[in-house]
Amino acid sequence: MDLAAFDGKMVRIKAVWGEIFEGEAVHDSRDYCEHEYGWAEECLNLNHWLFRRSDIESVELLEGKPRIWMSRRMHFMHLDHPAYDRVEDGRKTIELRLNDPKRREIQVGDIICFEGVEEDNEYLHMEVKELLPFPSFRELYAALPLSEMGYSPEEEKNASPADMDKYYTPEEQARWGVLAIRVAEP
Repeated sequence: MDLAAFDGKMVRIKAVWGEIFEGEAVHDSRDYCEHEYGWAEECLNLNHWLFRRSDIESVELLEGKPRIWMSRRMHFMHLDHPAYDRVEDGRKTIELRLNDPKRREIQVGDIICFEGVEEDNEYLHMEVKELLPFPSFRELYAALPLSEMGYSPEEEKNASPADMDKYYTPEEQARWGVLAIRVAEP
């Protein structure tokens, strides 16, 4: 499939996870996507949704305006193992992040594309079900079940808000607050 042939055209994309999207496509080359996103494959941008070649099951040209307008956005986040595996198998349903400007754009119903950091082309698409902001990880850990954050029963005994310090400095946490993102399969 020549994705560049769809540049500037109205298309219907069927994603590998089953959803249908319509709108005007903008083609991004493999080199551009590798430079901008770290993906070594070409992409189509459609109404704030970015589709890698491996995300696309099929593309169909449309005449006129699209009938389906996208109200959800896709957000990309890296996730290391074993957290990635725990989201994939449903043991982790709450993702913890800094509540910085990037995360404040997320809305319930949006899709998060989690990309595994250890392997190329390893990704999960999860729907945002709930957004729970907290002033700090201390309050977040006190309010939410550790098991939903991906801790095993053995790990729960030693779980601590300080576990998040390796990702976000105490200064960043104080400045922005933190966010629990409840996700589920779309």
